[in-house]
Amino acid sequence: MSEQYYTADEVMKLLDKSRSTFYREVDEGIIPSELAAGRKRGRKFPKEAIDAHHRLMKKSMKTKLTFGPSTNNDLWAGYQNSRRIYDEEDVVEYETLLEWREANYDIFMTARDGDERAGGITMIPMSESTIFSLIDGRIREREIPQWAIRKWNDPDLSVYIPSISITHTGNKQKDADRGIFIIRNTIRWAYSLDRQYDIKKWYAIAASDEGERLVRFLGFEKLEGKQNAYLLTDLKKANRQVQHFLDTLDQVDDPPIPHEKGRISKVQESK
Repeated sequence: MSEQYYTADEVMKLLDKSRSTFYREVDEGIIPSELAAGRKRGRKFPKEAIDAHHRLMKKSMKTKLTFGPSTNNDLWAGYQNSRRIYDEEDVVEYETLLEWREANYDIFMTARDGDERAGGITMIPMSESTIFSLIDGRIREREIPQWAIRKWNDPDLSVYIPSISITHTGNKQKDADRGIFIIRNTIRWAYSLDRQYDIKKWYAIAASDEGERLVRFLGFEKLEGKQNAYLLTDLKKANRQVQHFLDTLDQVDDPPIPHEKGRISKVQESK
């Protein structure tokens, strides 16, 4: 093929289409192509047109995404997905999530794709003794007691990040866009909390390769303990590193987002 054209396989990969869907959309004129007059074979796929189609498709997916406080229905959806994917001991019961919310209403945020839940993030201001019990493996997340959760306006806070998750669709590009959107908005939320409240320390347990890459990108440092725990003591000092990460996130070939059964800081949701 000329440098001005993609092969059919290249277009399928770029647009993340199955072969049957690809050829159906070509026949319907959804995917632009060229075919010489009087020919039935030799269809070509112009890069300029395909690239424009791809950019518009990405923009269309991104504009649907919103980020805001979780509803009880969002928490239930996340819990149901967790039960389908993970071992029982790794799932936080729905009733426990409600108890956590009763202790501090503003610890859950949800990303939505239209009316669909696209993923979520949990940040909990928590007693440091409970955080170290988690790090040392003496308790699991499902055993975090309600009394250990603090209010955002309490002094000298330590924040534990138990969950960053996306709901996978099977479309690699769409899943990547969801993951990048959630990471960006998680960081913005963290900065907002840091400006408003007296937060001294941020903790996360990286339970996957993606999780470890993410916390390292964000300036967290490894801690000793049974779990793969990380600590960030000053979000403001990490600002330059975090900003560079955000600036380059869309250009990273393999961004550190949760895969279908992967985890970032105990991800508890997938398709």
